[in-house]
Amino acid sequence: MEKKQNKKLLIAIVAVIIAAVAMFGIYKTLMPKAKAGEKEITVVVVHGDKTEKKFNYSTDEEYLANVLTDNKLAEGDDGEYGLFITTVDGETADDSKEQWWCITEGGEAVTTSASELVIEDGDQFELTLTEGY
Repeated sequence: MEKKQNKKLLIAIVAVIIAAVAMFGIYKTLMPKAKAGEKEITVVVVHGDKTEKKFNYSTDEEYLANVLTDNKLAEGDDGEYGLFITTVDGETADDSKEQWWCITEGGEAVTTSASELVIEDGDQFELTLTEGY
């Protein structure tokens, strides 16, 4: 009886592992792909005092983080999920005030870091100094 239970448990574990590998493969296949070539993008910076500055870039880069750092618009720390933006256009987020730089694209929240955010011609991104976690 115990051997049957162990066998069922082993089969269940193997099935879960296979499903996880399959889901990872599907994710990698369907995730947005970076495109090489010249692109025009806009980055709008919304500072803590709510003033806005617009920056237009022509770039061959494929990811937003590269555009931001190459043009010295943003600085940050490289972490597990890519670039963690700490400073934009000379303004540094203050941890003691729970400030952080929020990235949106066309006003919609993004679900990746700037290091994984694929850019396409005509994109507009916003970097907004946000307070409160």
